[in-house]
Amino acid sequence: MQEGSPVVATRLENGLTVLVQSLRHAPVVSCWIWYRVGSRNEPPGLTGVSHWVEHMLFKGTPRFPPGSIFRQVNRWGGILNGFTWLDYTAYFETLPTPGWELALEIEADRMVAASFDPAEVERERTVILSERAGSENQPGTYLREEVVAAAFRAHPYGHPVIGYREDLLHITRDELYQHYRTFYQPNNAILVVVGDVEPVAALQAVEHHFGGIPAGRLPPALRVTEPEQWGERRVTVRRPAPTAQLLMAWRVPAASHPDIPALLVLDAVLSGGKPVAFGGSGMGRSARLYRALVAPGLCTAAVSSMSLTLDPFLFTISATLTPLVEPRHVEQLVDDVVRRIREDPVSEEELARAKRQLAVQFAAANESAQSRAALLGSLAVVCPERSPEQLWWEIEAVTSDDLLRVANTYLRPEHRTVGWLEPSPEDEGSLGQASVVGARCVPLAEPETVAPRSWFREVPDNPAEPVVLPRVQLAPTADYLANGAYFVGQEVSASRLAVVSVRIPAGAARDEKRPGLASVTGQLLSRGTRRRNEASLNEELDRLGATLTVGVGRDAVDVSLSCLVEALDAALPLFAEVLLEPAFPAEQLESVRQQALTALRQAEQSTRARADALLRALIYPPGHPYHHRVLGTAETLETLSSEEVRAFHETFYRPAGAVVAVAGGVNLGRVRASIEQALVSWQGEAPRLTIPPVEASVTGQRRSESLPAKQQADVALGIVAVPRQHPDFEALRLANVVLGRLGLMGRIGARVRERSGLAYYAASTLETGVGPGYWSAYAGVAPVHVERVIAEIVEEIERFRDEGPEARELADAKTALAGTIVLGLATAGGVAGALLDLAFYGLGLDYLERLPELLAGIDETMVRDAALRYFDPKRLHIVVVGPSQETVLSASEPQR
Repeated sequence: MQEGSPVVATRLENGLTVLVQSLRHAPVVSCWIWYRVGSRNEPPGLTGVSHWVEHMLFKGTPRFPPGSIFRQVNRWGGILNGFTWLDYTAYFETLPTPGWELALEIEADRMVAASFDPAEVERERTVILSERAGSENQPGTYLREEVVAAAFRAHPYGHPVIGYREDLLHITRDELYQHYRTFYQPNNAILVVVGDVEPVAALQAVEHHFGGIPAGRLPPALRVTEPEQWGERRVTVRRPAPTAQLLMAWRVPAASHPDIPALLVLDAVLSGGKPVAFGGSGMGRSARLYRALVAPGLCTAAVSSMSLTLDPFLFTISATLTPLVEPRHVEQLVDDVVRRIREDPVSEEELARAKRQLAVQFAAANESAQSRAALLGSLAVVCPERSPEQLWWEIEAVTSDDLLRVANTYLRPEHRTVGWLEPSPEDEGSLGQASVVGARCVPLAEPETVAPRSWFREVPDNPAEPVVLPRVQLAPTADYLANGAYFVGQEVSASRLAVVSVRIPAGAARDEKRPGLASVTGQLLSRGTRRRNEASLNEELDRLGATLTVGVGRDAVDVSLSCLVEALDAALPLFAEVLLEPAFPAEQLESVRQQALTALRQAEQSTRARADALLRALIYPPGHPYHHRVLGTAETLETLSSEEVRAFHETFYRPAGAVVAVAGGVNLGRVRASIEQALVSWQGEAPRLTIPPVEASVTGQRRSESLPAKQQADVALGIVAVPRQHPDFEALRLANVVLGRLGLMGRIGARVRERSGLAYYAASTLETGVGPGYWSAYAGVAPVHVERVIAEIVEEIERFRDEGPEARELADAKTALAGTIVLGLATAGGVAGALLDLAFYGLGLDYLERLPELLAGIDETMVRDAALRYFDPKRLHIVVVGPSQETVLSASEPQR
């Protein structure tokens, strides 16, 4: 792993640890503060108190009244977030360089001056209970909680970060405030600043804002040590669920232990290299669990995972089964995988593949200021003696013997906890309560971030002076390849990664009368080619540390390759092979079919996904290309043939109309020539993609559905909107930002969540594409509040249509929108995605540069006029999907 600028570390007199690193390829600074407090620091009866305190720090101080933090960050075009986990609570702001010191002002102030207004505490109680209920809508939540609780009999890692409902009902304002005052001290915190800064000047700014805060009394140390586990523990959770799930867990050491690097490599051998900072995606389709369970079609997912923690936590293996598979068979296969990793040395080739994948993940974590700051801060909390570079050097030194040793030390049968989620009939159980056999329990493998979220609030009373809209400075190269595909690329000299993506107008809108055909075709691309089967293709990609993904949307399919720059020459032929020469073998079609049917069953059991699907079906009439799910229908999925898939690929996967985008630390001219050569045989033109217009219904319809054993309802209100190229799009997008994105989810969030305290999330979105998109408002609420929430959303829409946005509101929406785009270009993948959009939708390669002027030309009247044209409450469709009446009645009773 290449090192960038050195990290400058210091400690202020009050004990605040400060880490600063320059990363100056983009005009962005990310500022994080980490407090050494999480669910680990909560006694019985106060579970969830750390997460609740985190919520309260977004509720204002005397200096920053409620709402002003978020709008001031929005005004600079920045983003902010907060989240709570086992060992820490973290907050961050990522801002364009000119406004970065606002982050220091905010964090220094709320370190000591958070208000904890009693009325706000009570409103937030309802919000957190809603958040908890939303999580309980997913059957896997019960499995995770039971397994982790069974694995820990003494340590507070055994309870969920969000807390138990019984505790959340009774925690008081004084208990919250006492927890805040105990742990929010400069000598219990780490401040990390990464980005376009000069370290000396940054440290001076930190001293100015934080130096005057006095040190506090050190919080009490945790004295609990989890007893040794001497025998296997088992739990079974029976819930209405689309399919069975397995979760196995073994306790492994704390982040500071010498065996951690070997365990990270072991995890990569089992299921691929994982992101080392927040965000990103996993790798490793040649890894052992994928080969044993996913490739044969037995499971839709099978992964291992481990986390770096202050105290010993868990190494887990989880699997989601397809419906027809016998659970005992899957457990036996997992046992075989674990047995072999304990008995047989990992080959040097397999070891090298795992390390290569981790090298790519480290490179991705160092690409942007935000991800680099996240990696620095999280390691500084749980393992301050290990820098990212030190951890990587230790990973490089791991041997096959090390893997054998740690597998035999930790993955022992007598040390594991095994949990099964067994689907039960809809009428079984105690009306919404989990039926659990075995020990009681909690979370799992990956960091249980109780909701990193974007925070948006109302207009402050004392706004800062308007700021200049952030500007994008891209200089892409573009022309047509000989086969008619449009090539566009941008060099990102600071990146070690190369990204190549092609977008083809072959999405679900091409399905016609076979919904799901485009999706299945896309999934099959990487399941084997005419030259090699799936296993050999995956092994070669993993050997190179390359990730090849296929994403099927409504208008198009994106095929993307990401790898280290030095691996691109070897990876490009594989990319072309997958795109041009898929084999579509019959056995792989059957495997994909079962996995797609499982995904469809899961979507049908999700209140949010079901509400979205029902709303779409009301907005777009039957037969319209946008009417159905991208995933398709069970009827089509069960009958699709290899001949149909081949014909779809032959007809629609053509270069004319396709866009090829390249970004990263590459020589663009050289890469373009390589792509031209790799795709020389790709010829032809597909039928033109045309999407018919849709007229909004004269009167909106309402539809309600119930799902078994759910705790929360999802509400969606929507109406047809405009295509991406429509002249009203920009004004409509600004209207959506004000209504449902700006501040804490815009006016809708401010009304439903902040003032009424009725929902964890309440926001709006504007979907668009080649054809007419749609606007929707949505919320996750307790069933008893459904009608009130619908009424409040409609009232906010009517008020916006009557009054339009305020001048300050619109100005903030413009900077928030422009700033989000700037921040999204901090990585090679972000740049490649932006280039695809610019070219595919015909926006012009200078669109991002022109955007500030374009937005500046839109005034309050134009935004209000767009709302009057498109947001007619009488024509809104309304969908409610939630618990059955029996579940609602049960949930209203005291929980025991």
